[in-house]
Amino acid sequence: MSESRKRRATWLVLVSLLLLPILWACEMPSTGGSASTTSTTSSGQAEKTRKMEDKAAEIRRKEEDLRNMQGTDQEKIDAANEIERDRQELIKMQEDSGS
Repeated sequence: MSESRKRRATWLVLVSLLLLPILWACEMPSTGGSASTTSTTSSGQAEKTRKMEDKAAEIRRKEEDLRNMQGTDQEKIDAANEIERDRQELIKMQEDSGS
């Protein structure tokens, strides 16, 4: 075997060995699931994402309202507490969607 062929074979083996763990780490799509199940899951995930985005936008709006609020200290505290509850709810939604 010529020197260039040996080098080429060595490189091929090294690259193959480096790519194997990457390929094993990739999640393979399930062959047992139907297309309708996959699309239902995707649309359900999209709906959850949309709800989380809406919740985040609502929190930002409430934060802006709080900054511009003309009320008593207690009203401002109550508004801040409501924003904090909304944030916790958003965090819970994000954790649930990650599972």
